[in-house]
Amino acid sequence: MSTCAGICTASPPSFLPCSNARRAYIDSVAGHRAGEAGGVYAATKFFIQGMTESLRKEVGASHGIQVGMVSPGVIDTGWPYKLRDGRAKDVAIDLSRQAIKPEAVAEAVVFALNQPPSVAIKEVIVTPVDQAW
Repeated sequence: MSTCAGICTASPPSFLPCSNARRAYIDSVAGHRAGEAGGVYAATKFFIQGMTESLRKEVGASHGIQVGMVSPGVIDTGWPYKLRDGRAKDVAIDLSRQAIKPEAVAEAVVFALNQPPSVAIKEVIVTPVDQAW
């Protein structure tokens, strides 16, 4: 939920004085499709999508601020090894075998932010080639 709070505190007045400002929020493919037993996680990602779209409409056209979102799939961050539930950990480890490197997500963010002032990359979805969802 800290991500949700962070977006809420980054309200338009705080970045309106910046001309040609760029904002990129990190979402997840879970914000596009909720999975079984992942409702709360997916809800936070749907929240990011809604707030990003709202900010884009509030400040994008009227103030020339680029607002975009990068939605990665499975990323190789070592997260499965932090799980304590044995079955969940096994599933997560299996899923992480197809994970992309964090650098791939970073490149997508750089791409989204390095556009001319007249171009807005609204969303980039970055997943492993073999990620089925």
